[in-house]
Amino acid sequence: MSPQEEALIDAILASGITLPAPDAQLLELMRIAADEDSGLDEVARAVSRTPATTGAVFRVASSPVFGQVRPRKTVLEAVVLLGKVKVLAIATSTALRSKLGDVPARVVTAIWDVCFAVAQESWSVMHASNTPRLADDAFLAALMHDVGIALILRRHPDFLAHFDVNFGNVDDAGLHVDGMIEVNHAAIGAHVARNWKLPEAVCDAIALHHTPPEPDDRQPDESRILSAAIAIGRRRCASIRPEEWACWEPFVRERMGIPADALEPPA
Repeated sequence: MSPQEEALIDAILASGITLPAPDAQLLELMRIAADEDSGLDEVARAVSRTPATTGAVFRVASSPVFGQVRPRKTVLEAVVLLGKVKVLAIATSTALRSKLGDVPARVVTAIWDVCFAVAQESWSVMHASNTPRLADDAFLAALMHDVGIALILRRHPDFLAHFDVNFGNVDDAGLHVDGMIEVNHAAIGAHVARNWKLPEAVCDAIALHHTPPEPDDRQPDESRILSAAIAIGRRRCASIRPEEWACWEPFVRERMGIPADALEPPA
């Protein structure tokens, strides 16, 4: 473990925040998804064992973003449409959400609705970029990018007495809760992702989603590209402050190869 990781763990422990552990069903799905020899039928069977994950997979599969043209009647059909990475993202997000019963449901819903909206936009726009192969990882990173906010609110519920968290102000809520502890919500979210064995580039992207890269970075690694994809998704969902987007925009326009009109929020 690096000194930086040790310092992060110490800061999280000092803050009193407890990190949830993945349950057995999710660990089994992760094992199957990571096995290159496993088939989508095995993934579908693992998904079917958890009703909440099954419902979430069907809901996402019905999204027009993924080219849905008819309802998926079976879990296998939904899994085939989405693929292993997106199914794993949905299962991970659903499992984590289930562990936040002590945070008001409306607050958790607001955070998860923003994350899902950003994930869809990030996935879509990455297909128009010069690295479309990272689209599924962008979906995974974006779907998890603000989970740290919920974990901080679980530790500091009094914050909700004077700040009404809703879909339109989750980004502002993140800024406010970051001032309450010694570690920010992006770092907490990334640490959860690492504990839950998500890909390293995805974990780093979550950690960096409020840290714009230098525009002259001519060889950005995957985590930088994924963090920029999150920023674009936030831009298209109107969940990023103009001054922050101004810091991301030079890198995005110079390095991502995305048409200018695709960077703007939908009319």
